[in-house]
Amino acid sequence: MKKYLAEDNDPFRDVKDWQDHRYDPGYFTGGNIHPLLKARRPNKYGYVLILSGLGFLFVAFFGRDRLWIEVVLQIAMALLLIAAGVKLVKGTEPSAS
Repeated sequence: MKKYLAEDNDPFRDVKDWQDHRYDPGYFTGGNIHPLLKARRPNKYGYVLILSGLGFLFVAFFGRDRLWIEVVLQIAMALLLIAAGVKLVKGTEPSAS
């Protein structure tokens, strides 16, 4: 049973549920994801991820005195951020659950 009895159009119901159960082990392993990521498409949070990934790429290529493993890890993180951002911006509409 939900702790918060709210109308179906309450935008903060999922956020309150997430905050109440964020430390419960196994509660979100069944496909429940953060409400920010469940927003309609195009999700504006995707642009933040893309810009962060581009920032990582900039630092990886123009940084000085770095070990090669640091550069490889930064490029991998940048590609992951950019891919997730593109998915959020141009992804399909999330399924209703």
